Parts: sequence; C-alpha cells; structure tokens
Amino acid sequence: MLNNNKKIEFGWQFLRYYSVVRLALSLLLLLLPFIFKAQQELHDVDTYTSVAISYLIVANLLLFLAFVEHQFKIQALSQPLIDILFIALLAYSGNQNTAVYIVMMALVSIVGLFLTRHRGGLLYGIFACGAIVLIRHFREDSISIADFSDLSLQIAGILAVTVLANILARRMTDYEVETLEKSESIYKMHQLNSQIIDKMNRGVVVVNQEGIVQHINQTAWYGLGLPENPVGKPLKQIADDLWYQFDKLAHEKDKVTGNIKSEEGLAFKATTTGPQLLPRFISLVEGEKVLITLDNYAEVLKRAHQLKLASLGQLTANIAHEVKNPLSAVSQASALLAEKEYKTEEDIELVRIIQRQSKRINEIIENVQRVSKSKAPNREAIVLSRFITHFVKEYNQGLKIDATITLDDINEDLMVVFDQGQLKQVLSNLFDNGLKYSHINTKEYRLHVTAGQDPISGDLFLDVIDEGTGISLEQKDKIFEPFYTTSHDGTGLGLYISKELCEANQAHLDCIPVAFGGACFRISFDSYQ
Repeated sequence: MLNNNKKIEFGWQFLRYYSVVRLALSLLLLLLPFIFKAQQELHDVDTYTSVAISYLIVANLLLFLAFVEHQFKIQALSQPLIDILFIALLAYSGNQNTAVYIVMMALVSIVGLFLTRHRGGLLYGIFACGAIVLIRHFREDSISIADFSDLSLQIAGILAVTVLANILARRMTDYEVETLEKSESIYKMHQLNSQIIDKMNRGVVVVNQEGIVQHINQTAWYGLGLPENPVGKPLKQIADDLWYQFDKLAHEKDKVTGNIKSEEGLAFKATTTGPQLLPRFISLVEGEKVLITLDNYAEVLKRAHQLKLASLGQLTANIAHEVKNPLSAVSQASALLAEKEYKTEEDIELVRIIQRQSKRINEIIENVQRVSKSKAPNREAIVLSRFITHFVKEYNQGLKIDATITLDDINEDLMVVFDQGQLKQVLSNLFDNGLKYSHINTKEYRLHVTAGQDPISGDLFLDVIDEGTGISLEQKDKIFEPFYTTSHDGTGLGLYISKELCEANQAHLDCIPVAFGGACFRISFDSYQ
C-alpha cells in the first residue's frame, strides 16, 4: 500500500510539471505566428487561432485538474491523447513544415508512456502516426513517392521512439518499485532500531566530532537529568563532566586512523540526585561520530558484588557448618566449668569470656547460614500504620531494657507490598542498632519512627531515626557491606542482611543524613496499587 501511494504521489508531481509545460507551450503556439508576423505562412489562420485559443483554455483546465488530484489513471490516459489531438489540428492549420509538430507529438507520446507505465501507452504512438497520415491526406490532394517515403520514415521514427520509451518506462517502473521497497524496508529497520535503542537499559548518546548531540535514548536522557531538547545541543551544556572526558579523548586521537580511541571513561554524576554513570566511548563511521554508552555504575558494582558473594556464599556456609560442631563442644565445656564448686574469680571471668565469645561466634554462624539459605519472599499487601503499631508493641514486650520508641501518626491509606516476616526481621535489626547507638551517645535508649510518601518521587518510605553520633560519609559507603562493623561486639551482617531482604522485596534500604545528628535508615517501598 505504501509503495502504491508513493508511486501515485510521484505520478501527480510529474503530471503537474507536465501541465505547466503544456500551458506554456499552448501560449507560445498561440502567440508565435503573430509575434513574428507569419500569419500568411499558416494554412488556415482562423482555424489555427481557434484551435490555439481552445488549447490554451483546455491547458488551464487540465492544470487545475492536476492540482485537484482526482482520478489519476483517467487523467494520465486522457491528457496525452488530448495533446496529440490539438497538436495535430495545429499542424493541419499551421505552417507547411509539420516537422516541429511531429516532434511534439512524439514527445507527447513518450510523456504518456512515462505517465501510464504500461504497454497500452504504445497507442499514443499509433494515434500520433494516424494523425500524421490524416494531416497529409487533408492538406495535400495526392502524396508523391518522396512524400510517402518521408511519411513512412516519420511514422517509423515515432513508433521506434515509443517502443524504446515503453521499454525504458517499464524498466524505470521496476527500478522504482525496487527502490521504494528498499527504502520502506530501511525505514522500518530504522524505526525498529530506534525503538530498540530507546528501550535499552543502557544509556546511549551519539555525538559528532564537535561534541554536538545527534541522538540520545530515554535511559541516557533520564540519567543525565532530563535535559530539555538535547538533540542538536553541545554535550557541554548537558553534562559537563562527560564533555570533559570526551574533549580529552578528542585531543588524544589515534595517530594512525585519526579517530577517537574506544575506551572506558571515569564514573560521574550528571546531577546531585542522579545515578552514578560509567561512560564508554566508541568511534563510529570512520571517526565522524562517537557512540557514548552510559551504564549505571551502582548496578555494575552490585553485579560484581553479587558475583563475589555468590562464590563466597558456599564457602562460608561450609565453614560455618564445620565450625558449629566444635563450637558446641566448647560451649558445653564452659557450662560444665561454670558448674564446678571450687573455682577462683579468675576462673569465673575466663568462663564468662569463653561463653560470651562462643555466643558471638554462634550469632555469626547463624547469620551466615541465614544469608546462604534465604528463601524467596512471600510478598503481600500491608497497611503500613497498622503493621508498624503492632510491631512496635511486640518489640517493646520482648525488650529487657527501658526504651522509648516514639511513633508518628501514619496515614492509614498507605499500603506497601512486602513479606511480613522479612519486614519484621529488617526492622528488628534497625531497632537493635538504633537503640544501641542512641545509648552509647546519650545513655538513653531512644528511637523515632515515621512513615509517609515522598512528594517528589511518590515513593512510600519508613524512617528509623536514632540519637547516636551519626554516620560519616566514609562509613556510609561501607556499612551495608558484609562483615563491616563499627562495634567491637557486632557481626557486621545485620545491615547487609536487611538490605538484601529489602531488595528481594523490590524495596531499597538507604542511610540518609540527619540535620540534628544521629542516623536515619530509610526503607523505600513499592506502593500497593
């Protein structure tokens, strides 16, 4: 359908150009005898004038119809026949030498063939030949042998030209169809490639040698901070850090090829709140363009970290299993020593050290086994206010200390999707840490809990805020790593397990700064729809 529409569109354009030429030709044929005062050379002045004026009027009408674009096939078939008819009448009533009119009829026949692109177009040539014979028949009483030879050559010439034009027109049609099919295929492939690139999780930016953005996909657009109309703008206006790296590579081109070297850049942030991006520069089209791919650096690190943990998980699980058996024997031996009647104060302290450290080792083993045997979450809708209220009540009942946990009023409409058991485990870890560090700093066990909806992103969140000394920027990047701890009696697995459980439930656990001191751990949830 697209090819057919394109062919008809080209046909209308050709027909309009032809109609303009016809109008100019009809005006010229009307005025020339009078401009050069050659009326006496005309065979019939009155007939010539009448036919020329009629041809001019018809030319205007046909030009109008060509722009109206109505019934292309009928116009393409009829207009050359009308031209041949009028030119034949002008040849009959015009100058004695009809060679110019014969050439015009031949040209009209060729034009008709290019319009119709069909064998039926040969009828134009036959019609022109018939017109030539009739002109000679009515203008001359008899035809001599020389005139007959001349007439035969004219007819043969017109027929030969129309046959060749027909062959050429049909070949042009085949080439045109092939070209249109290829162009349509290329257009569809271009659309498909554009859709694939736009939907990629990897950011893609294409710039020329001057650093002007030629193309940018959605992922790169989001990662670079949603710049307004980035295509056509310098890269420097969109991402200054990325432009600095590109400019540096542009000044260090390959000496052999003269192209920018394909290499990985340095991670950067386009905006303060945006993701950290890792660029890679790849030279394209003989160095005329440069492809810049942008990967989420946090995701890259996360995948590397997960691979490392996957290889470490099995090893640590086996070690934990092997350590647990002798650890049980040590615990039992320390219990037996504690039951002896005759022991010094030094013996009692040593037994306490053994029991305390055995308990700590056992906690580490249990945490390692919990990580290696983590199950898929059973996610369900949770009314956040109701769940938090019940959890805080249960948690307080299990405490052996006097703690103050304040809970803000939470909108009852807030619902999240999470595994209830795993959410309790995450909150228990956060509450334990918060109360411990609050007591270290203030000598009181205090904690503040709040929840709500972020006005910018629309994400639901739950904050656990303590009154400790806070977390430094250096510690912020490490606290979620396994076995990292700032406490002498900590295992370094609590926050790591909590973060893994949140991500398994499509949530995020982050540490955000607090203006008045302390630490705030925020769980960002998927909202329940």
